[in-house]
Amino acid sequence: MTNKKIPLPPQIPQSSKDVERAICLLGSRTKVELSGKPAQELVALIGRYPNPQEAAAWKQHLKQMVKSKQQCYGDD
Repeated sequence: MTNKKIPLPPQIPQSSKDVERAICLLGSRTKVELSGKPAQELVALIGRYPNPQEAAAWKQHLKQMVKSKQQCYGDD
């Protein structure tokens, strides 16, 4: 049995606003095929259009990144 790792997005959005938007679009992508502006926006934010499995993994990675950043800069 092979443990196939899903690679991270080709690029990570730099602003927290863009990260949140990417998370939202990735969540939508896990459920439906995006088209038009949302698909173009997702590609602009993360570098390419993911399949549903990649979208789910990338969304989890970005959410964990946001959580880690909040813990790092948040109240101790």
